[in-house]
Amino acid sequence: MNRCRLDTQLLQQTISQVHMHLLKRLLIVWISIFSVSAFADMAIEPTQHAIDAWYEEKMAEETVNSTADMRNITNHARMKWDAEMNIVYKRLMKKLSPSQQAALRKAQQQWLKYRDAEGKVISEIVSSQQGTIHQLSGTNLGMQLVRARALNLIAYEQALEK
Repeated sequence: MNRCRLDTQLLQQTISQVHMHLLKRLLIVWISIFSVSAFADMAIEPTQHAIDAWYEEKMAEETVNSTADMRNITNHARMKWDAEMNIVYKRLMKKLSPSQQAALRKAQQQWLKYRDAEGKVISEIVSSQQGTIHQLSGTNLGMQLVRARALNLIAYEQALEK
């Protein structure tokens, strides 16, 4: 009887580990696809951003064993993207004419309002669903929102340099 219980527990643990591994891979693939498709119409350099490389490396670590671990890494990536967005924004503002600065400032202010509103929608619709996978999905959507804006600003900066 105890042997059967141990075998069942071992099987459940193994299945859980396989699911976690597949989930991590799926999330990495999703990010890779998103990064290509979201900017297909923009002339952005085709190199992988250092934050994406960091994120993929962290998610692939053997110590990442739960959706909570994955959410923590994704939140950290969101903070890195937010910092990158702010750095690029400030650098870009220094390169622009006064009228271009005004246009970018207004767009950034509107984007910040959009980000906050979209964050509420993500929280209400996605993250509130039963199961930790939905929380992870919501966290990832929030990170992708900031990532996309940072990459847009990078594309604007690259357009200036051409």
